[in-house]
Amino acid sequence: MSKIFSLMMLGVGLTHAEGAFATASKVPTDSEARTAIRAVLQRIPGDDIQHDYRPLQVRVADLDGDGVAEIIHVYSSTYTGGTFEQSNELVVMTALSGGDRRGQVPHPGANAIDDSDMAAIRAAGYATDAEEHVPGRLDALQVVDGKIIVRFTAAAGSTFCFEKDRARAKLEGCPTPGPHVWRFDWRPGQLQRIQ
Repeated sequence: MSKIFSLMMLGVGLTHAEGAFATASKVPTDSEARTAIRAVLQRIPGDDIQHDYRPLQVRVADLDGDGVAEIIHVYSSTYTGGTFEQSNELVVMTALSGGDRRGQVPHPGANAIDDSDMAAIRAAGYATDAEEHVPGRLDALQVVDGKIIVRFTAAAGSTFCFEKDRARAKLEGCPTPGPHVWRFDWRPGQLQRIQ
Protein backbone atom coordinates (compact mmCIF):
# COMPACT_ATOMS: atom_id res chain seq x y z
CA MET A 1 0.00 0.00 0.00
CA SER A 2 1.45 3.41 -0.95
CA LYS A 3 2.33 5.89 1.76
CA ILE A 4 -0.06 8.46 0.35
CA PHE A 5 -2.95 5.99 0.36
CA SER A 6 -2.11 4.97 3.93
CA LEU A 7 -2.35 8.59 5.06
CA MET A 8 -5.60 9.05 3.18
CA MET A 9 -7.05 5.99 4.93
CA LEU A 10 -6.39 7.75 8.24
CA GLY A 11 -8.69 10.55 7.09
CA VAL A 12 -6.03 13.22 7.29
CA GLY A 13 -7.00 16.50 5.61
CA LEU A 14 -5.48 19.89 4.86
CA THR A 15 -6.58 22.93 6.84
CA HIS A 16 -7.43 26.05 4.84
CA ALA A 17 -7.78 28.74 7.45
CA GLU A 18 -6.39 32.13 6.37
CA GLY A 19 -2.65 32.06 6.84
CA ALA A 20 -2.61 28.33 7.67
CA PHE A 21 0.33 26.22 6.62
CA ALA A 22 0.38 22.54 5.73
CA THR A 23 1.99 20.48 8.46
CA ALA A 24 3.32 16.95 8.83
CA SER A 25 0.93 14.12 7.96
CA LYS A 26 -1.32 16.34 5.86
CA VAL A 27 -2.52 15.12 2.49
CA PRO A 28 -4.45 17.54 0.27
CA THR A 29 -7.44 16.21 -1.63
CA ASP A 30 -7.53 16.65 -5.40
CA SER A 31 -9.72 19.72 -4.94
CA GLU A 32 -7.35 21.23 -2.36
CA ALA A 33 -4.35 20.50 -4.60
CA ARG A 34 -6.04 22.24 -7.53
CA THR A 35 -6.85 25.24 -5.32
CA ALA A 36 -3.16 25.48 -4.38
CA ILE A 37 -2.13 25.22 -8.03
CA ARG A 38 -4.59 27.94 -9.08
CA ALA A 39 -3.28 30.22 -6.33
CA VAL A 40 0.26 29.92 -7.74
CA LEU A 41 -0.70 30.06 -11.43
CA GLN A 42 -2.71 33.26 -10.96
CA ARG A 43 0.64 34.95 -10.26
CA ILE A 44 1.80 34.36 -13.86
CA PRO A 45 0.82 37.40 -15.93
CA GLY A 46 -1.05 36.55 -19.11
CA ASP A 47 -0.76 38.54 -22.31
CA ASP A 48 -1.97 38.42 -25.91
CA ILE A 49 0.43 35.55 -26.76
CA GLN A 50 0.06 33.26 -23.75
CA HIS A 51 -2.65 33.18 -21.09
CA ASP A 52 -5.08 30.91 -19.21
CA TYR A 53 -2.42 28.95 -17.33
CA ARG A 54 -4.00 25.71 -16.10
CA PRO A 55 -3.01 22.29 -14.74
CA LEU A 56 -3.31 19.41 -17.20
CA GLN A 57 -2.83 16.55 -14.73
CA VAL A 58 -2.39 16.59 -10.95
CA ARG A 59 -0.99 14.02 -8.52
CA VAL A 60 -0.50 14.13 -4.75
CA ALA A 61 2.22 11.94 -3.25
CA ASP A 62 4.85 11.89 -0.52
CA LEU A 63 7.90 11.83 -2.78
CA ASP A 64 10.57 11.79 -0.08
CA GLY A 65 8.78 9.72 2.57
CA ASP A 66 8.79 12.45 5.23
CA GLY A 67 5.04 12.17 5.91
CA VAL A 68 4.19 15.44 4.11
CA ALA A 69 2.67 15.10 0.65
CA GLU A 70 3.90 17.04 -2.36
CA ILE A 71 1.66 18.26 -5.19
CA ILE A 72 2.92 17.24 -8.62
CA HIS A 73 1.39 18.65 -11.78
CA VAL A 74 1.99 19.68 -15.36
CA TYR A 75 0.54 23.01 -16.42
CA SER A 76 0.18 24.60 -19.82
CA SER A 77 -1.60 27.58 -21.36
CA THR A 78 -3.50 28.96 -24.30
CA TYR A 79 -0.82 30.03 -26.76
CA THR A 80 -1.38 32.08 -29.91
CA GLY A 81 2.17 31.96 -31.26
CA GLY A 82 5.33 33.68 -30.20
CA THR A 83 9.11 33.57 -30.26
CA PHE A 84 9.38 31.48 -27.09
CA GLU A 85 8.31 27.94 -26.18
CA GLN A 86 4.78 27.45 -24.93
CA SER A 87 4.57 26.79 -21.19
CA ASN A 88 4.33 23.07 -20.47
CA GLU A 89 5.92 22.67 -17.07
CA LEU A 90 6.30 19.74 -14.70
CA VAL A 91 6.07 21.22 -11.19
CA VAL A 92 6.57 19.92 -7.67
CA MET A 93 4.90 22.02 -5.00
CA THR A 94 5.81 21.63 -1.34
CA ALA A 95 4.05 22.56 1.88
CA LEU A 96 4.77 26.01 3.25
CA SER A 97 6.34 26.32 6.66
CA GLY A 98 5.81 29.24 9.03
CA GLY A 99 7.45 32.37 7.59
CA ASP A 100 8.19 30.64 4.26
CA ARG A 101 9.28 33.38 1.82
CA ARG A 102 7.34 31.71 -1.01
CA GLY A 103 4.15 32.86 0.73
CA GLN A 104 5.29 36.37 1.59
CA VAL A 105 5.36 39.66 -0.28
CA PRO A 106 8.58 41.68 0.14
CA HIS A 107 6.62 44.84 1.01
CA PRO A 108 3.20 44.02 2.53
CA GLY A 109 0.61 46.69 1.81
CA ALA A 110 2.46 48.13 -1.19
CA ASN A 111 0.30 46.29 -3.74
CA ALA A 112 -3.20 44.99 -2.95
CA ILE A 113 -3.08 42.38 -5.74
CA ASP A 114 0.23 40.95 -4.49
CA ASP A 115 -1.13 40.88 -0.94
CA SER A 116 -4.27 39.07 -2.08
CA ASP A 117 -2.36 36.59 -4.26
CA MET A 118 0.05 35.71 -1.47
CA ALA A 119 -2.80 35.37 1.03
CA ALA A 120 -4.37 32.79 -1.32
CA ILE A 121 -1.06 30.89 -1.53
CA ARG A 122 -0.68 30.91 2.26
CA ALA A 123 -4.28 29.75 2.70
CA ALA A 124 -3.69 26.86 0.30
CA GLY A 125 -0.48 25.99 2.17
CA TYR A 126 1.67 25.05 -0.86
CA ALA A 127 4.03 26.79 -3.30
CA THR A 128 6.29 25.85 -6.20
CA ASP A 129 9.54 24.15 -5.20
CA ALA A 130 10.98 22.98 -8.55
CA GLU A 131 9.95 22.75 -12.20
CA GLU A 132 11.14 21.43 -15.57
CA HIS A 133 9.87 22.03 -19.09
CA VAL A 134 8.16 19.13 -20.92
CA PRO A 135 8.92 19.49 -24.66
CA GLY A 136 5.81 17.76 -26.00
CA ARG A 137 2.07 17.12 -25.53
CA LEU A 138 1.43 15.50 -22.14
CA ASP A 139 -0.06 12.01 -22.32
CA ALA A 140 0.23 10.87 -18.69
CA LEU A 141 1.68 11.89 -15.34
CA GLN A 142 2.42 9.18 -12.76
CA VAL A 143 4.21 8.83 -9.45
CA VAL A 144 5.67 5.38 -8.76
CA ASP A 145 7.91 4.59 -5.76
CA GLY A 146 8.76 8.25 -5.26
CA LYS A 147 9.72 8.80 -8.90
CA ILE A 148 7.80 11.04 -11.28
CA ILE A 149 7.03 9.58 -14.71
CA VAL A 150 6.00 11.89 -17.55
CA ARG A 151 4.71 10.38 -20.80
CA PHE A 152 4.50 12.83 -23.68
CA THR A 153 4.43 12.98 -27.45
CA ALA A 154 6.95 15.18 -29.25
CA ALA A 155 6.16 16.59 -32.68
CA ALA A 156 8.20 18.39 -35.32
CA GLY A 157 7.47 22.12 -35.26
CA SER A 158 5.78 21.89 -31.85
CA THR A 159 5.31 25.14 -29.93
CA PHE A 160 6.57 23.21 -26.88
CA CYS A 161 10.11 22.97 -28.28
CA PHE A 162 12.10 25.43 -30.43
CA GLU A 163 15.29 23.78 -31.68
CA LYS A 164 17.09 27.04 -32.63
CA ASP A 165 16.46 28.64 -29.24
CA ARG A 166 17.69 25.51 -27.48
CA ALA A 167 20.86 25.39 -29.57
CA ARG A 168 21.54 29.07 -28.87
CA ALA A 169 21.08 28.51 -25.13
CA LYS A 170 23.19 25.33 -25.24
CA LEU A 171 20.26 23.25 -23.97
CA GLU A 172 19.37 19.69 -24.88
CA GLY A 173 17.77 19.60 -28.31
CA CYS A 174 14.14 18.79 -29.01
CA PRO A 175 13.26 15.11 -28.66
CA THR A 176 12.61 13.09 -31.80
CA PRO A 177 8.97 13.10 -32.93
CA GLY A 178 6.92 10.39 -31.26
CA PRO A 179 6.16 9.09 -27.76
CA HIS A 180 8.63 9.55 -24.91
CA VAL A 181 8.82 8.53 -21.26
CA TRP A 182 10.90 10.71 -18.96
CA ARG A 183 11.52 9.87 -15.30
CA PHE A 184 12.40 12.43 -12.67
CA ASP A 185 13.83 12.31 -9.18
CA TRP A 186 12.88 15.15 -6.83
CA ARG A 187 14.88 16.58 -3.98
CA PRO A 188 13.99 19.89 -2.32
CA GLY A 189 14.61 22.64 -4.84
CA GLN A 190 15.57 20.28 -7.67
CA LEU A 191 13.98 18.05 -10.29
CA GLN A 192 16.51 15.81 -11.99
CA ARG A 193 15.81 13.71 -15.03
CA ILE A 194 16.89 10.09 -14.61
CA GLN A 195 18.58 8.76 -17.74
